[in-house]
Amino acid sequence: MAEVARPVASDGGSKQVVRATLRWLVGNSLLMVLALILAALAWVAAVEEEDPTIEERYPQPLPIAPSELAEGMLIVGDSDGSMVGRAQVVVRAPRSVWNSLEVDDFTVRVDLTGLSAGTHKVPVQVTLDRSPSRVVSVEPDYVTLELELETEQVVPVHVQVKGEPALGYLMQPPIVIPRQVTVKGPSSYVSQVVEAVTQVSVQDASEPVEGEFRVRHQGSEGQTVPYVTLTPEVVEVRVPIELSVYYRPLVVKVALEGQVAPGYRIADISFEPSTVTVFGAPQVIAVIPGYIETKPVNVESAQADVVERPALNVPPDIAVVPGQPPVEVRVSVEAIQSSVTKVITPEIQGLEPGFTATVSPETVEEILSGPLPLLDALEEDDVRVVLDLFRLAPGIHQIEPQVVVPEGLVVQSILPATLQVEISRASTPTPTEE
Repeated sequence: MAEVARPVASDGGSKQVVRATLRWLVGNSLLMVLALILAALAWVAAVEEEDPTIEERYPQPLPIAPSELAEGMLIVGDSDGSMVGRAQVVVRAPRSVWNSLEVDDFTVRVDLTGLSAGTHKVPVQVTLDRSPSRVVSVEPDYVTLELELETEQVVPVHVQVKGEPALGYLMQPPIVIPRQVTVKGPSSYVSQVVEAVTQVSVQDASEPVEGEFRVRHQGSEGQTVPYVTLTPEVVEVRVPIELSVYYRPLVVKVALEGQVAPGYRIADISFEPSTVTVFGAPQVIAVIPGYIETKPVNVESAQADVVERPALNVPPDIAVVPGQPPVEVRVSVEAIQSSVTKVITPEIQGLEPGFTATVSPETVEEILSGPLPLLDALEEDDVRVVLDLFRLAPGIHQIEPQVVVPEGLVVQSILPATLQVEISRASTPTPTEE
């Protein structure tokens, strides 16, 4: 079988193809680059039109956090070291990203690493953990901080007692637990604190005053020192109050004489003050009774309140402490309340001429209540029951009676509460034949 010949490409042909390809690429490279640029610009324009980039101030101020301080250092005026101010930032980002920004996306801090005591101006550093976005500006761009060594010292607690105990009582020196507290803060401010003070009022106290009271730090001139704290902030204080052996409070006892008017009673006896303080020798004060009686208050035939300022029956060898208000006594007198039942024949009013009215039942029973003197003085004509028939047509009617009683009395009930009234024309008399 004859062998078929295969064409073989020459080296010269292959080189010509490569050269032609390279010439085409070189000749069209500029067009290719331009095409890529135009395509990129078209994509950017499309994206920008759908989600435009905006540059605005973030609406919420951001806390500025300090870095860790050197051991023993603190920021003057910063209570817990978590924040040294707030900053406003301007952010540039696509609207979709800008609208979804949260405070936690920002980190705002100042680097205080290695700084010693003194006043320092440090830049505010802001990072934004959202892409694509960036912080354009921050305000303030610097913060000024004062650093000091933290120190503490122990100062005494001073109790400022306000007011005076009740008459005849003496105040003993206050007892405070603990007697000292610890002041902590910047060294230059801690050194200004000389004591911790608290105020306790004993005004008009007749027994020991005790409780828990808040303390505050104070400088040598009585001023409040800033940027320091006290431990503990509350102390226990007890101010002993004791009765003087020369004084003694006595309960006031009111004496009465006479009887109130018949039909009246004593409803209440009130007086102020309820105690009076006397003074004298300790041996005399110790043995007198625990009360002091007034001169008799006369209530004979009283029908109203009796108000008097009676003198006191002061025991011998003692005296009432001057300056106390006089004892004022009020004896409340009121009428004894009672009740009475009356049987009344109703009165008819407003009946048209030419008509007659028949009332059933013919009488009613009234229960009246009020002061006994008024009830005892009640006359037969003082109580009336009225039936108003004005403009009523002939026929049978159910009428509620109206009751008229003297002032001061109350109608508790009326039986029956409704009366039946029959209205009819009066009969015409027949002429008499002569």
